[in-house]
Amino acid sequence: MHKPTKYVLAIYGTRDSYQVPLALAEVGLLERYVTDFYAPSGPLARFLPKPMRRRRVDGLPRQQTRSLWHPFLVNSAARALRLPMMRIFAYVGGYLAKAALREAEKSQQALYCYHNYVPDKLPENSCLIVFVYHPLASADYAVLAADNANYPETAESFARETYALNEFEQKLDWDQVTAVVCASSFTAKSVIHDGCDPDKITIVPYGLPEVESPVAIQSAEKPIRKDGPAEFLFVGQGVQRKGLHHLIRAWQSAPRNGARLTLVSYQIDSAIASLITDPSIRLLGYQTREELDAVFAASDIFIMPSLVEGFGLVYVEALAQGCHVIGTANTGLPDLHLDDGAHSLVEPGNIAALSEIISKTQARAEAGEFDRSAIIKAGHAWTHTHFRQAIAEHAAQVLRDFNA
Repeated sequence: MHKPTKYVLAIYGTRDSYQVPLALAEVGLLERYVTDFYAPSGPLARFLPKPMRRRRVDGLPRQQTRSLWHPFLVNSAARALRLPMMRIFAYVGGYLAKAALREAEKSQQALYCYHNYVPDKLPENSCLIVFVYHPLASADYAVLAADNANYPETAESFARETYALNEFEQKLDWDQVTAVVCASSFTAKSVIHDGCDPDKITIVPYGLPEVESPVAIQSAEKPIRKDGPAEFLFVGQGVQRKGLHHLIRAWQSAPRNGARLTLVSYQIDSAIASLITDPSIRLLGYQTREELDAVFAASDIFIMPSLVEGFGLVYVEALAQGCHVIGTANTGLPDLHLDDGAHSLVEPGNIAALSEIISKTQARAEAGEFDRSAIIKAGHAWTHTHFRQAIAEHAAQVLRDFNA
């Protein structure tokens, strides 16, 4: 049997900012990165539209990539025609999976696939790592169904979840998988629920880019809270998964004595938005990076009480700007190993408990109990570099074990 020494990796688009293929390339473990489009560097790049020029990352040479124009054009045309994208995503995922398998068989190397891009059938004795970045729908659907039964405003979100589960859920044969990487313990639970051996799973939490915007840097240099009522912040899609309907109900269940809740959501279900009646809640749409950093810097407490969350990188963003974060155990928060000065956990879906934690953290913030400098330090402990190092070390160990 041939012993693989590198990986062929399949991912569509800019998933996770190319950090997984970059991690493998940095340590010589990348045979080929198979994707839809990867931009060239140098003079040729200036002729590309700006969005396409951004489709690359320093340190990952184009020579180690293979761009497949067919899925790129299919996806672009579907978006331009405003076609339903779920079927397009499924088609593109299958196309990339087959291309990656052919590349791996040709080079006799191992496969490293995000869970959307796993081939239907592998040759015997194949080495395959699967990255599961989001809880599997088959496991979290029951949580969302129970919540939908209690909160009618989630009907729009829940209908999309039902459609995705019934039409596009990919069932993996975990016996074919050599190893699994999950971004959180909560995601890992869904993989185990789906039949995977827990011993195959490794948790690798995400991290932030090392380069920050000027606003974020200024915030870190002057992490002093202004006097006055506490500022709370939510950033995310206004959908059932994020628990925004719970947050709005909890906030409006008690007087907040001057505190304000800012909701930044470029997409929000109309029925969830209609819950907002208290003027202390302001709803913002799309924000530029600098505008969003300014909102983070002006906030004391970040709150996102998700029902289902693969990780929640926005928690780390908030920490890195000095915000105490409130979330649930159904996220990646427990994997960050934070102290109670940096975070608070609340039971998902428990509106009374959520209202209570809002009141408690408001009082703590207004009393100056949160050490913004310490919170910023906790956030900066989780970076792209740390993530890539953990990915590379795990990938190398899997090959050693497979070839032993």
